[in-house]
Amino acid sequence: MNKTRAAKRGEEGEKIVDSLLNKDTSFHRLINNLVLLGENGVSHQIDHILIRSNGIFVIETKNYYGEIKGHEDDSFWTRSYFVKGKKKTATFHNPLKQNQSHIRIIKRIIGKDYPIYCFVTFIQNNANSLDFFNVCNVDSLLNRINMITSDKEIKNQEIEIINNLLLMNEADINNEQHISKVKVAEKDRKEYQKKIRLAIEKRICPNCGKTLVIKNGQLVCPFCGISIKI
Repeated sequence: MNKTRAAKRGEEGEKIVDSLLNKDTSFHRLINNLVLLGENGVSHQIDHILIRSNGIFVIETKNYYGEIKGHEDDSFWTRSYFVKGKKKTATFHNPLKQNQSHIRIIKRIIGKDYPIYCFVTFIQNNANSLDFFNVCNVDSLLNRINMITSDKEIKNQEIEIINNLLLMNEADINNEQHISKVKVAEKDRKEYQKKIRLAIEKRICPNCGKTLVIKNGQLVCPFCGISIKI
């Protein structure tokens, strides 16, 4: 299968971050492109996991051109760029939320309450419009990681244990299978969102079809207990 331009650009960005993180002089372990399965069977490809004494850093890499804008709670962020003098705008999934789902899986696997941090880095150094400490240009990624302090220091032996646990849980699927699972999950997510929008509009429970009632600013089903923010 021929790789798309976006896929090639993504791989190039991940190689840059891999090279950068390997310059870390502290004792650490680095895992790149780890695929883990969630409890629902959906695969999650994690760009980078850096394990060191001050924490476990789960890093999402983006190699997008243009000005990046977005807020922490947004479902989608935007990037604005120019093509032949004309301004274009595109959206992409909020990488912070994407990475939080990865962290939930990692926590389930390693069990113990280790400090885990979510980071997103932009290869084109175009994250200046985003005012988050954990969203940064690639040039400042390692410096920001070094700034993190934790009361729970991870010892070298524990770093090895965590690294081995994650590698032991790597999903035995290829890239095509991963992409297929992601597409199925995205389709299911869109269908569920459609049901929620219809439920809000029609006041009908998406689970059991009974009438929803308003309670404490939410739509609540008195039969199955589902609640929907409005």
